[in-house]
Amino acid sequence: MYIRKIVPVLFSFFLISSQFALPQDLIPGKKYFIDSDYVEYVHGNLPLIISVPHGGYEKPDDIPERTGRFAKNQDIYTIEIVYEIIQKINDLTGKYPYVIINHLHRTRLDANRNIKEAANGNLKAEKVWYAYHNRISSVKVRITEEYEKGLFIDLHGHRHKIERIELGYLLSGEELRLDKDLLDGGLLNEFSSIRHLLESNILDLSFTELIRGKYSFGSLLSAKGQVCVPGNKLLYPQPDEPFFSGGFNTSRYGSSRGGTVDGIQIEMDLHTRTDLHLQKKVADDIALSLVEFLSIHYFNQIPEIAAYGDSVLNQYLENKK
Repeated sequence: MYIRKIVPVLFSFFLISSQFALPQDLIPGKKYFIDSDYVEYVHGNLPLIISVPHGGYEKPDDIPERTGRFAKNQDIYTIEIVYEIIQKINDLTGKYPYVIINHLHRTRLDANRNIKEAANGNLKAEKVWYAYHNRISSVKVRITEEYEKGLFIDLHGHRHKIERIELGYLLSGEELRLDKDLLDGGLLNEFSSIRHLLESNILDLSFTELIRGKYSFGSLLSAKGQVCVPGNKLLYPQPDEPFFSGGFNTSRYGSSRGGTVDGIQIEMDLHTRTDLHLQKKVADDIALSLVEFLSIHYFNQIPEIAAYGDSVLNQYLENKK
């Protein structure tokens, strides 16, 4: 039987101080820099968080470049794409996701790593790291209190030669290729960043149905013309293909270690991000797919998003008769 390899990861845990509590007078959809000059926060009113850790352009002289063999590539245009996603979600629903953006370049701060690797010992970079992660944590608490559950998205860009969207659920390509019966038997549920959804979803779908079935996030994207793995068209990456399964943020803010907020890492290829036409299309497709995913699996009772899942739910219930 397959045995998952457990790799210990060092996390820096901290309490959410009152400094990072959400003020009461914030306006949904408005951009704020309330924690740091380098951490942008867009206030929301949906049970959806979008984090952009690697899209920053800023290289201030008072924060030196990180030294050592760290990844330093910028996920170019992910900030521009998240702005388009915000606007599209508002066009669809009249509401906004909560969005947290790191504007420091990855050479200065990697907001998708533990603080030691992320800031490389620089106190000013560490301050930005805390501002970024405390803001996500405080929003997660708010969503849990207000909606009881929600979804966290970590938005990235990859430079793999295969041009497609890769979705990270904290499951490797090898794990995604396991026998369907093993996966649906709950073998990897506790390790997945959508653990809560696997254990409690409106349609009572199985593991493989939620990861790559007709109503999975990957399949919703594929239906709009995006090449996406995993999904119903590409069930899993092949053994010789590179694949990002999810990182620090997806592990920290998804539900693999408990809680009711699930997490998905979205990795967009370089061509999609740099072609202006494709850039807008992928943003619009991600936005609509997120609204559909929330409606189908989480919140069919929220009027602003329910309509986007009604046809799917009705078709599913009809087929079960």
